[in-house]
Amino acid sequence: SDKATTKSLLNDKRLVQEQRERYNQYSVIVEEVPVVSGDRLFSQEDYEDEYDDTYDGNQVGANDADSDDELISRRPFTIPQVLRPKEEEEQEEEEDEEEAMEDREATKDHFIQDPAVLRERAEARRMTFLARKGQKPDNSVAATGVAKGRGQSRETVQERRKKEASKGTRANHNRRAMADRKRNKGMIPS
Repeated sequence: SDKATTKSLLNDKRLVQEQRERYNQYSVIVEEVPVVSGDRLFSQEDYEDEYDDTYDGNQVGANDADSDDELISRRPFTIPQVLRPKEEEEQEEEEDEEEAMEDREATKDHFIQDPAVLRERAEARRMTFLARKGQKPDNSVAATGVAKGRGQSRETVQERRKKEASKGTRANHNRRAMADRKRNKGMIPS
């Protein structure tokens, strides 16, 4: 029974005929439509030609006061790399190769280098890096000071004050704030 209904549905061509009639209506193209006198309201008598002159009144960029030599003088003309003669490129490449060879010679890898020299180089690199960032090298000895009875250097006192002041950035936030203020005013002898 399902097969019979499926076959009858497939063999039914009424829908195809309806669609064919609908598409046949679109196949006829009328190039000129006669205008009825009552429909003149929407006619296009004003625009007989196809040229759109909407923006003709606006002279875009015409009133610009730049002169030709001003436009040229802003940046000097350079020949693009693609259009440059190959001789210049070859000379530049040779110079680059010479520099690369010098770099290779300077950075020859010795089999085993002295660990003390390596440590000195690493420390020098670290110091230059810190100096570039604007930090002083970390002298933890300055905060601890020297042996008992030797007195304290000015640097040690400064480091201790800095350490004491930086305690406020952590746990006990404002404990030392007033003491520092008093010390700076000179109320507490130090």
